[in-house]
Amino acid sequence: MSTAIRYLRLYLHRPAAQGGGRRGIGYLSQYGDILRVSFDEDYIADPQRPTLSLSYRGANEADTQQILRSARDARLVRTDGRWPAYFQNLLPEGHNRDRLARERGCAPDDEFELLAAAGHDLMGALEVEPVPAQEGVPDVVRYWHTTQGLDVLEPGFVEYPVEDAASLPGVVTKFSAVQDGRRYLVKRRGAAGSVILKLPTTAHPDLVANEFTCYQLAGSLGLHCAQARIITRAEAELPEAVPFDDILAVQRFDHLADGTRVHMEEFNQALGYAPRQKYGKGLLQDWATMLRVVDRLSDQPVQDTREFLARMVAFILMGNTDAHLKNWALVYPDGHTPRLAPLYDPVCVAAFFEGATEHQYAVNRAIDRSMRALDWDALQALIKTAGLLRIPRHLALLRDVVRRAQADWPALLADAPSTLQRTVQARLAGGVTLTHP
Repeated sequence: MSTAIRYLRLYLHRPAAQGGGRRGIGYLSQYGDILRVSFDEDYIADPQRPTLSLSYRGANEADTQQILRSARDARLVRTDGRWPAYFQNLLPEGHNRDRLARERGCAPDDEFELLAAAGHDLMGALEVEPVPAQEGVPDVVRYWHTTQGLDVLEPGFVEYPVEDAASLPGVVTKFSAVQDGRRYLVKRRGAAGSVILKLPTTAHPDLVANEFTCYQLAGSLGLHCAQARIITRAEAELPEAVPFDDILAVQRFDHLADGTRVHMEEFNQALGYAPRQKYGKGLLQDWATMLRVVDRLSDQPVQDTREFLARMVAFILMGNTDAHLKNWALVYPDGHTPRLAPLYDPVCVAAFFEGATEHQYAVNRAIDRSMRALDWDALQALIKTAGLLRIPRHLALLRDVVRRAQADWPALLADAPSTLQRTVQARLAGGVTLTHP
């Protein structure tokens, strides 16, 4: 094995109320197949440290410090060439991953290089970048490897992030962009993107119209949504030609247009799951777990639990069977305390079942069966399992969500893709148990 070690400095941006700027909190290193996060001692010892992830928090301060200092905890170190789960979830999937690998000139499974390539445009308030080799291997990095009997002699070379590269989790083709007047530019001259441009797919050319309609449906119920609009291909300067006329432009709530960064994490990260585990342990169990997190840790628990429950019902009614743990998130406006992030990625996946073979969308079909069969007794049991109080009040509010959807959604569906119209209208008319008298 080479005795060279490669490493990146890990930064978190401070909230504007705390002066902004960024704070170094540790290092990410690679030594052979060992990928490790080593936190700075002043970060570990700071009880007011900015939150990187709930997955790095213990039951109390002593437990948290033990996690952050651990020598072998899988949340900090892996020996199979992959990042610990939190950092794996920062990386893109599918076409987006392949594109980032091409831009970096590395293999799609080289997770160290992929993260380094997109280091200035990652999800949340994170940045990573190389440290000048002449500074030598940081003590905190060298010390850990020495204690494990690993002979680290010299720093390895790491290129700076690729200009305008970004790491946007998810499978659908998307680009990070900034808005310049009425134009959306992917060539950002090194600036982090504040807008996500999402494209349709060849299999589903109506994907943009589908998602935009679902944003409208959710917004009509008063749900807190990311801002989205449909733009034309002519309004977006993309790095490659695309055969689609419509693009969905979604304003990021973690990267604001003025350069402010707000930290966020997906629930997949908060719960310590790898990307492949994004469908969790089952619909009802995952919802109950997320509700408990929001109720106990949010700085606005009443508002967030009501919002969460209303989104659950809205997703059932609109056939959004892909609201997995990577499509629910937390934000940290003060850098420390979580609250429920705005709703994003709402898609009526159930509309795609029409005309598809039974083996297609097998996972989504199974989720859909569970969602359509969920009745009020099961919903009451879920709320109780989550430990929420005033259950009758929650149920009354959710029954009102159903009534509002039945009253308001038909008009919003008038210009929607026909498969989406048929799918949602059937649900409103009794196609899901929650709409039964």
